[in-house]
Amino acid sequence: MQWKIKVDFPFDWKLKLKFAILPERPTPCIIKGTKWMRSIELANKKVPVIVTGKSSTIVFYSINLKERERKFVENAIKKLLGIEDATNLYKFMEEDAVLRKIKERLYGFGKAGLMSISIYEGVIKAIVQQQISLKVAENIIANIVEKFGDRVFFMNEYVYDFPSPNILSHASIQQLRNCGLSLRKAEYIKEFSKEVMKGFDVEKLRDRKPDEIIETLRQFRGIGRWTAELVMVASMGLNILPADDLGVRKAISHFYFNDELQTPEVIRKFTEEKFGEHMRDVIVYLLMAYRMGL
Repeated sequence: MQWKIKVDFPFDWKLKLKFAILPERPTPCIIKGTKWMRSIELANKKVPVIVTGKSSTIVFYSINLKERERKFVENAIKKLLGIEDATNLYKFMEEDAVLRKIKERLYGFGKAGLMSISIYEGVIKAIVQQQISLKVAENIIANIVEKFGDRVFFMNEYVYDFPSPNILSHASIQQLRNCGLSLRKAEYIKEFSKEVMKGFDVEKLRDRKPDEIIETLRQFRGIGRWTAELVMVASMGLNILPADDLGVRKAISHFYFNDELQTPEVIRKFTEEKFGEHMRDVIVYLLMAYRMGL
């Protein structure tokens, strides 16, 4: 089936896809030209989705879905890709000389998206990303998806979903290491997946406050404050700053501290006071601008 949505705010589909770290491999999202693809688990059913965009229209392609299922898929992908009205964000950015320049270069990108559909997927990705570059982490994640994720053939394309906790809990340590993981990370991922299979409902974290989320996640081996904060900001969409993240520190230090690398404490205080409710979105724009060399 195919359906379309009209976007009545500034949005540039090609710009949104441009900043994918590893577009050609399944993380599980894949980008080919102007097509964005992945599979989504929906009531024990694998739902392949291909999305394209032009001017003010976003087009979705999937299998036949009920209206309720279609809206779930549509809303999940809009959150995942940050297809939201950024008008108020742009007004805020206009008030700052640094952000004004960045906004002019990245106008139409929209708002910050997410790195996962589920919190479980986000936790596993955050563990993978610990202390390595994002490009290396994305390649490892793609290896995991290709090895353990479900694959659906749809519209002449293979579309992938992220591996389930059941699959990763039964994977051997060596199989996980063969994907590029260190011994410790392979153990962390397997152990966390086992806990989810035993009954830990990671999605219930959405009902908790940030401090409670950090406290809960830190009970698991291999998950510290940085990992928990990354899960909150990049998988739950909370207005949280992972101030210990070196990339975040470098970007903010570049634009506001003359490239003098600041401590996590200084970065946290500065961003919370300066960017307030727009902090999460602004940080994404600053990171993209830093990558562009602006």
